[in-house]
Amino acid sequence: MRTDSDLSQTRIASYEQQILNQKFELARLKKQLNIQELKLTLLHEICRVSTDTFEVDCLLDSYMEMIMKAIRVATGSLLLIDQKTGSFSFKVAKGKHAKALKSEGPSPSRGIASVVAQGGQPYFATDLDLDPQWKKKGTFPIKSILCVPLKVAERTVGVIELINKLGDEPFSKEDLDLLASIGSQMAVILENARLFREMEKRVNQVYNLMELSTILNSTLQQKQVLQRAMEAATRLMGTEVGSLLVLDQETQELVFEVALGEKGKKVKEIRLKLGEGIAGWVAQSGEPLLVPDVRKDPRHYRKADKISHFVTKNMLCVPVKVKNQVIGVLQAVNKLHDEPFAKEDLDLFAALANQVAIAIENARLYEEMKGTFLSTAEALAEAIEKRDPYTGGHTRRVRKYCLAMAKHLSLSAQEKESLRLAAILHDIGKIGVRDDILRKKGKLTNREFAAMKEHPRVGAEIMAHIKQLQEVIPGIRHHQERNDGMGYPDGLRDGDIPLVARIIAVADTFDAMTTDRPYRKKRGEEETVDEIRRCIGSQFDEGVTKAFLKAHEAGEIRKIMEEVSA
Repeated sequence: MRTDSDLSQTRIASYEQQILNQKFELARLKKQLNIQELKLTLLHEICRVSTDTFEVDCLLDSYMEMIMKAIRVATGSLLLIDQKTGSFSFKVAKGKHAKALKSEGPSPSRGIASVVAQGGQPYFATDLDLDPQWKKKGTFPIKSILCVPLKVAERTVGVIELINKLGDEPFSKEDLDLLASIGSQMAVILENARLFREMEKRVNQVYNLMELSTILNSTLQQKQVLQRAMEAATRLMGTEVGSLLVLDQETQELVFEVALGEKGKKVKEIRLKLGEGIAGWVAQSGEPLLVPDVRKDPRHYRKADKISHFVTKNMLCVPVKVKNQVIGVLQAVNKLHDEPFAKEDLDLFAALANQVAIAIENARLYEEMKGTFLSTAEALAEAIEKRDPYTGGHTRRVRKYCLAMAKHLSLSAQEKESLRLAAILHDIGKIGVRDDILRKKGKLTNREFAAMKEHPRVGAEIMAHIKQLQEVIPGIRHHQERNDGMGYPDGLRDGDIPLVARIIAVADTFDAMTTDRPYRKKRGEEETVDEIRRCIGSQFDEGVTKAFLKAHEAGEIRKIMEEVSA
């Protein structure tokens, strides 16, 4: 029979057991609380770091450092999956054996990372020797592995792998839960970073397309348009170099019109037949082409790399068409950062080629129109010269002398164009001079000379009716002015005389002195040059005259005299 003492001892033992159970439960709850606090702290830190930057490499490095510290592991790595190829790439490897881990290549978990990525389920092992998925020994001792997938909308974008917990402890279920929770948050943040990069890329593409559109509409000078367009296109596509090949309609060969990069000059020596090389194939077929590995493509023209000493890895090549006719091809070569070209790159490049085609056609039409206008102006000038048998070829020689001098002066392209037109039309006002004065064989009377002196003013008045020639008028009106103010029609001095007019004055005088006139015989070339040199400062501008003398010393003036007289 149990005594009261026995019952008391039983109760005491029961109470002690309850207290012990409660202590174990409190310890368990405290551990769970600590884990939750650690999880919240980690998630808070991850969110804080994520708001500071969208630079993926910085994000991943910070994440891995926090995770390894929280779970207390020796080595950790984070691998991302290329969504196009399915291959792994190391983004972070940290800890004691990080260097060895990287040296083993992008599949350091001996198949485990691949299993986790494909299955989308976490994995941890405390004894790898008993695990059938463990394929081989590593270059450093591995006792345990914890690996979780990074998933976004059921799509695995990467894996986190932790190796060897500190203190030779095995990974626990709590470690797995903690890493899985952190992995979910990291996957969302990485996806946001990816979307941000994509958005940034699209914004840059739109900006570069707007810049390209501005470039294509900024000038009708074809060479300038094409050079600047290719520079913008190379930036837009994110490639090492770019080139534009134009189809020579006579030879049916592709010629490098623009070739960027330090080897550009060498590349321009190459000509491709239709069907030859990747560019020739695109020109012949009229179809765009994406070549991920040029070395494996039999169409690649290897001689180009040999000539330029350039290594072509991958390429986009698209036709440039006008009215459905191929006039050339665009090439974007070697995507930067070892990235592959994508289908959207090809679509974007093809759209860009359409803009370039429009710019080429506009520039061609402009050049054609300008050529027609210049030919008309020259025909008009020569028609006026026909009235005076002594001035045949004068306009052509003056124009060429002016352009020869322009090579030795700092003139813009627009100033050279104005000079060319003004030189062609400088004597257009002689249309208002009577034939008996213009063709007179003897010396002009004062009244006749006064009538002749009106031709610069009359020429300027005629051109004043043509809006597009307003910049040319000063050169026509003032080409008979002198530096000392003794010229006509306005008696301008020194710097008040427009530069174009000062250039024409020297060229006009040189040609007048070296050709026969009704009232005198022509002078010799050297004698005339000496006379022009003597008149520096009085009749002629010093800087302009020096440019003329440089052109003469270079033999350019004599060459023009011989060509036009022939």
